[in-house]
Amino acid sequence: MVDQVFELMGWILAFIIIMGGTIAAIARFISRDSTNYDMEFVWDHRYTLEELELK
Repeated sequence: MVDQVFELMGWILAFIIIMGGTIAAIARFISRDSTNYDMEFVWDHRYTLEELELK
């Protein structure tokens, strides 16, 4: 019984790690992509990232 509980906890932990990595990767992609979109279409490259305090 105790072995089953530890096995379940291990699977849950592995699932959380995989989901966290996936969510972090998607969030990073979206933030980079939206910054590039903003620089190109909203600001028309009139400002640098440093001037907009994004870097």
